[in-house]
Amino acid sequence: MKNVIEPWGVNVPFLILAFIYFAIGGVSLNLDPSVHGYFMLLGAYSLYSGMILRLFFPAKKYLILHIVTLVLLSIPLYPLISLSFFFLTIVEIWGLKDVKSYGSKFPINILVLSSPPLSFISWLLFPILGYNLLIISLLLYLLGINEGIFSATLGLKPKFGIKQIPILLLVFLFYLGYSLFPLIIIAYFAWLFYGVKKVRKNLSALSVILSSASTSIGSYFLGETIHAFALGTMAPFFYSCITYSTSRYNYDKIYIISILLSLSYFLRFVYFHISGIFFVASSLLFLYLIKDNLTLTTLKYGMSKKYLIKKLN
Repeated sequence: MKNVIEPWGVNVPFLILAFIYFAIGGVSLNLDPSVHGYFMLLGAYSLYSGMILRLFFPAKKYLILHIVTLVLLSIPLYPLISLSFFFLTIVEIWGLKDVKSYGSKFPINILVLSSPPLSFISWLLFPILGYNLLIISLLLYLLGINEGIFSATLGLKPKFGIKQIPILLLVFLFYLGYSLFPLIIIAYFAWLFYGVKKVRKNLSALSVILSSASTSIGSYFLGETIHAFALGTMAPFFYSCITYSTSRYNYDKIYIISILLSLSYFLRFVYFHISGIFFVASSLLFLYLIKDNLTLTTLKYGMSKKYLIKKLN
């Protein structure tokens, strides 16, 4: 029974794997640019897998499936990547059944919960459909999980269940064309703030929104939509969410990361080579902010030593 509810730091090995993939993706720009996007997306999906497991299904009860997912994701070959998300989907189904059997109730985040099965389908069809569907799966998770972060930090009214269906449908427009990306992002923020009378001031949260909005709109005029998504929305959304959920005491520094990532996108059109430096700098700062969660203590107990000491006291 203890393992049924006892968590472990499932996100730690996935996070390490993510930055190994990011490093390979960065190096590949000089060695073989054709695989750059592939490895960067593998890094993003590694971050995604680790965090969805940590936030929703971290119990040691699912340890075997956690490991199978990690091992398969560590082998960057088709169809093993797709299989990793098949097992991730099994964890999700098992976990949701367990929650129901315990009699627990929680708000249904359709955007987040739809992402594991869609990730499996996206990677399965990747050789046929390319990157578009992969971005849709990531975007569903990012918009869904950060809806909770924005609600908590800005005092917005949470929107779950059927209220998320318009965004779910809107995200699929991305498959029709990159030019619709700014529309998706602006519509998401309009939906997020709809009906809100007063917004709580939070520089870091607002900086993430500004980064996403400015780069997505910029991509309509400048192009490079994939990099606008990666640098302006994906990375700041991931770094913000992970810092908030694991190292909240450092969340107030996220605005620096948002600025660096926005600059990374816009400076591509001024001097391409300097763009990567800003991405590396933002990633190193992110790792510094969550450094307390990259330890053996976190791996064993699922939380940083700082939180454990506070809890024991």
